[in-house]
Amino acid sequence: MQAISVSEAKQNFEKYCEDVIEKSDVIIVSRSGNGKENMVWINLSTYNELQKTKEEGKIVIKTVKKSEDMEDE
Repeated sequence: MQAISVSEAKQNFEKYCEDVIEKSDVIIVSRSGNGKENMVWINLSTYNELQKTKEEGKIVIKTVKKSEDMEDE
């Protein structure tokens, strides 16, 4: 997993695309300023797996607080 800025993504777009496709890497693109959300680049097969899992109802979303509470149990 790599975390990069938007300017880094622009400068080396082809390299990061290859990392995602060839190495199944995950790229987090940080969009700083004005409350902009970050984004994640993943390959299509990973995306399809996530969508399939979501449709089958197998995704469980937990907050950090819930995870910490589980550790205490």
